[in-house]
Amino acid sequence: MKKQKLTSKLICTIVVSMFALLFAMPLLWMILTSFKSNSEVFSHNWIPTVWHPENYSTVWNDSTVPLWRVFFNSLTIVVIGTGGQLIVSSLAAYAFAKIKFKGRNLIFTFFLGSMMIPVQATIIPRFILFYEIGLYNNLWALILPSWFGITSIFLLRQFYMGLPNDLMDAARVDGAGHFRIFSQIMMPLTKPAMISTMILSFISLWNDYLSALIFLVNKKLYTVAQAVRYWLFDDAKPYHLTMATSTIFIVPVVVVFIFCQKYFVEGIATSGVKG
Repeated sequence: MKKQKLTSKLICTIVVSMFALLFAMPLLWMILTSFKSNSEVFSHNWIPTVWHPENYSTVWNDSTVPLWRVFFNSLTIVVIGTGGQLIVSSLAAYAFAKIKFKGRNLIFTFFLGSMMIPVQATIIPRFILFYEIGLYNNLWALILPSWFGITSIFLLRQFYMGLPNDLMDAARVDGAGHFRIFSQIMMPLTKPAMISTMILSFISLWNDYLSALIFLVNKKLYTVAQAVRYWLFDDAKPYHLTMATSTIFIVPVVVVFIFCQKYFVEGIATSGVKG
């Protein structure tokens, strides 16, 4: 029996490893291509015959769209947008989960219903609104909408509903109000859910291409996604530089997920079963 179990585990491990390698092959090709010359990009050789690390310095210090400035723009959007989303979503989730008020379930149902509206359907209204209030061609056109994330509110609400009301009752006996209960009792207990929300917000804002394409015209305000497009549609077709930009593009996402994956899995699991 032990030999059969070991054999089945070995077979499963081999099969899963093969699928993992299959999914990783495009990523590996992208990284290796970023070190090639442009003439060698579509050759049959995966390994560059001559390595060109200068591709990275070229895109990083480009005179028109330098990647250092693009990184700063994207990090600004991600940091402010994620921070605002965590604050707004956690407050809204606490209200929906722990504060009883008239029409609470109906309002939350409308919130969930808005998740079914495609992002593309709201682009024109948002464009008109931001243009009229002076946010067109401004980083705030991407930051402000990110503060109101329905998915984040839903995940955090599910987590808050799993916390016992006895904690709130004990705090009320000591004279604590809702803000103190939220900030000193409930908030510290939601670390996994908050980190999960942070990761989802980070990835969403970092990868956002459509909003940046519509609202950001000035090359000095380009995000990382626009920088990839800039090199991809260049008349010279520098695919090697496009791959170098794409490789740099994915590094922050991979780093964030590696360091936070434990809390991410825990937060998604608990948010899905509680409430």
